[in-house]
Amino acid sequence: MFNSTDTIAALSTPAGESGIAVIRMSGPQALDVLSQVVNRPDGGPFTEPWEHRRLYHAGFMDDAGDRVDDVMVAVMRAPETYTGDHMVEISGHGGTAVVRRILDVLFTHVRPAQPGEFTRRAFLNGKMDLIQAEAVADLIHARTEVQRVAAEKQLAGELSRRIDRLADDMLMLLGDLEARIDFIEEGIEGLDIPDTLGRIARQRTDLDELLETAPMSRLLHDGIRVVIAGPVNAGKSSLFNRLLGESRAIVTEIAGTTRDVLRETIVIDGVPFVLHDTAGLRETSDDRIEVLGMGRTSDAIGQADLILFVLDGSAPGPPDPATRSALAALDADHSIVLINKADISSGGDPGARGIRVSAQTGAGLDELRSAMTTLSGSARLAGMARERAMLNIRLAGLLEEARTELAILARMVRDQEPLELIAHKARQVLSQYEEATGRRYHDGLLDTIFSRFCIGK
Repeated sequence: MFNSTDTIAALSTPAGESGIAVIRMSGPQALDVLSQVVNRPDGGPFTEPWEHRRLYHAGFMDDAGDRVDDVMVAVMRAPETYTGDHMVEISGHGGTAVVRRILDVLFTHVRPAQPGEFTRRAFLNGKMDLIQAEAVADLIHARTEVQRVAAEKQLAGELSRRIDRLADDMLMLLGDLEARIDFIEEGIEGLDIPDTLGRIARQRTDLDELLETAPMSRLLHDGIRVVIAGPVNAGKSSLFNRLLGESRAIVTEIAGTTRDVLRETIVIDGVPFVLHDTAGLRETSDDRIEVLGMGRTSDAIGQADLILFVLDGSAPGPPDPATRSALAALDADHSIVLINKADISSGGDPGARGIRVSAQTGAGLDELRSAMTTLSGSARLAGMARERAMLNIRLAGLLEEARTELAILARMVRDQEPLELIAHKARQVLSQYEEATGRRYHDGLLDTIFSRFCIGK
């Protein structure tokens, strides 16, 4: 059971050996516990009240009075802290035995923090809204500069402010409606229909602009899915390894070496591309495992954002019927045909036009990367992430629902339906906005969001 009044502690730096480890403690008793577990460097106790935003040199002691480590302690008093409660950050040596012993001592006084509990408390104490809290997790998990920039913009509150303005505007409309309902006997005039419809139209325009980023947000967070497909022995795995810069896939002269789908991520111009190396396509096979592998290849192709279809530029004669059929089925807007083995090919016709590359030497790879960024729209994605706040899946769902409800609300106003019904619909729109920012929430929603966080954040 989550309890926001307990004092909690956790390791905030990654587990394992390091030069320094930072252990966080937060809650009403954090400063009292600190007084019990540290002494001055000369062995005497700290007798003065802990000062806000001050760094102390101290010795961390166990309950028997034995020194565990020489530490630096940062003290932050409520409410001017990350969580809004008293906070202490203990920086000690990063050896696993040292960290374990410090935590063991602290856990005799406080309880271990749950994943994301420090940020959850920050939200509950009004230090940030739910959109900003999600941005903290995105910032921690950012693997590229573009992801970092997008998360930082969201953490700065740009998206929150836009949705708050929508909520405030809808709240004003709702207040106007309820006033007319409550005081209708006092002769208050009816609803100003043109003004109300104009307000709804402005909200729908704002939502349309926000929702433009929703499809791109999935690509930014999860990466652009790139499937490397083609006939057996065309050099797909070699190309996969060359793009990665390491030998991740097994490469042999035996056709059909790849039986399953391998996944790895590369970054091009700040945007993640998730490469999928797949089993080679062929007309028939008596190998049951190879048949399963080709089935997974088909599934991967169906879910791809971008397909790299690799042909063997050194193979004599035209492609086999299965390859010709696969080529004909490619969507030109989402596919790049690659003529591999350019270092040994004779320059003959491989059955399709495409970029000539060599997975062996790296020739043509720059042209390939450029084509990948152009066809996938990653340059537009990177630009959008730098200029505008991006919606995640949760926010996109809520705002899509709000947009749908606004369309219904506009129709109800035009049809001059009873004010009570119009007010009910306005409350539904408002609830979508409030759930987006966290003005309205339930524990299940918080559990889902903060389960993404690591312990110590």
